[in-house]
Amino acid sequence: MRRTVFPHKLLPWLLIAPQLAITLIFFYWPALQAFRQSLLKEDPFGLKTSFVGLANFRKVLLDPAYLNAAKVTVIFSVIVAFAAMAIALFLAVQVEKIRRGKGFYRTMMIWPYAVATAIAGMMWLFLFNPTFGTFAKPLRAMGINWNPLLNGDHAMILVIAAATWKQISYNFLSLRRGCRPSRNP
Repeated sequence: MRRTVFPHKLLPWLLIAPQLAITLIFFYWPALQAFRQSLLKEDPFGLKTSFVGLANFRKVLLDPAYLNAAKVTVIFSVIVAFAAMAIALFLAVQVEKIRRGKGFYRTMMIWPYAVATAIAGMMWLFLFNPTFGTFAKPLRAMGINWNPLLNGDHAMILVIAAATWKQISYNFLSLRRGCRPSRNP
């Protein structure tokens, strides 16, 4: 391994100075400001500020609504990450086994990635709408009283399914390269 030698000791610091400045100004300074402000309590108009230490953290961590939100976030994140990765891996392996029409199947796997997130959300909402949704009617026929507008568990299932569907394409693109057979013996 060759070691790079600079003619002046100051040159390497000058080369990384812009990146260091950007990192300090746009990442570390706001993070320190946010932490400092989390230790303070302000009146609604910002006229009076008092130091409260870790009391804000204690209040948030003992709030049942915050703990529930954290639990829901963890459940959502774990299920979406695992399901999207597992399904994408399975589909990437299966597509590589296809001999004819491989390009068509790859395109069909990638198109959800091109759909805007807001459009995908509305599409899923319309598909599973309890009144006129295409997939809500079969669920009702199976005896499931599907209503994500009133039932929090149904809403969570719908959001997880939509997020997983949207993420599968991205994971498929990433995993597709890893599933190709090696050409080197």
